[in-house]
Amino acid sequence: MNNLNFFKSPYFWCFCFTIIFLLSLDFWSWKQTISFSFLHLPPWVFYFIGLQIILACAILIFSQTFWKSETEEEN
Repeated sequence: MNNLNFFKSPYFWCFCFTIIFLLSLDFWSWKQTISFSFLHLPPWVFYFIGLQIILACAILIFSQTFWKSETEEEN
């Protein structure tokens, strides 16, 4: 797993969470006309559901790779 050392870099995680934050602003479709799609919901609902899934996966990987547990710090 030496090739995954970038997961332990604070710069990578700062970049990752900054990108997710910027994508959540969704400034490119603010003046979009209202339309309804699947399940009679606007398309931006599915965009934010997908974004939340990406955020949850990023937090999961962040918590497993970047944070050290107390037992790891003692060794």
